[in-house]
Amino acid sequence: MRNYLITGLIASAAFTAVFALAPNHAHATLQIAADFNGTAFLCVDNAACDQNLTTGTIALADTTLGGLTINGSIQRSQGTPANPNPLDILNASSLSVINTLGTSVTYVVTVSDTSFAAPVATYNLSGAGTWENAVGSTITQSWWADAANTQGADIATDTPGALLDSFSSTALLIADGYSHTNAGPLALAAPFSMTEQISGTLTGGATLLNRGQTVIASPAAVPEPASVALLGLGLVGLAAFRRKASA
Repeated sequence: MRNYLITGLIASAAFTAVFALAPNHAHATLQIAADFNGTAFLCVDNAACDQNLTTGTIALADTTLGGLTINGSIQRSQGTPANPNPLDILNASSLSVINTLGTSVTYVVTVSDTSFAAPVATYNLSGAGTWENAVGSTITQSWWADAANTQGADIATDTPGALLDSFSSTALLIADGYSHTNAGPLALAAPFSMTEQISGTLTGGATLLNRGQTVIASPAAVPEPASVALLGLGLVGLAAFRRKASA
């Protein structure tokens, strides 16, 4: 009996490991992929790695991978069929990312979801963070939208679609910080995917606090019936004026 129990536990652990690192999925959903100094990680919404069972939110347990300790990591998406919302929102944050090693660590973290509601006309995005004892550390934050509605974040470098914006920062002081905002047109008429990514290096013993990143796609404005009627009257009046002028 004891041998059967041990065998079952080994098989269960192997299944969990394969699921956590699987590069592809049969369905589209919110997911996060990371690579810390060559150590890969993947978590899919509502899988065993997700501590929040609400669809559209991934909450990861505090953990150390590749020399980086990540605390308070939360990813959230809204505006998809699984989690409807008037606005299409994808965001990611962590309370702290700490380099526990005495040498620099490279990192890439990517978050993605698909089937955001369309049509949309504009996007707004932002990113911010605080450096602590991190002189020389770097970060690049990037945002994508994909009209083909392709699932991103199967691996840390999986970022489908058109790049909306990218921003980089280097810590220059022992206590430093960064922030970035941007907005622009985003004309998409069919369901689409969005992806966010951070990448860079964290020097030995450095900490990145309150790291956050978000993108919001806003729906195209629909003219009110009164406005449409007024526009129609204006066009009729213009046509009558032209006929009179040409007579």
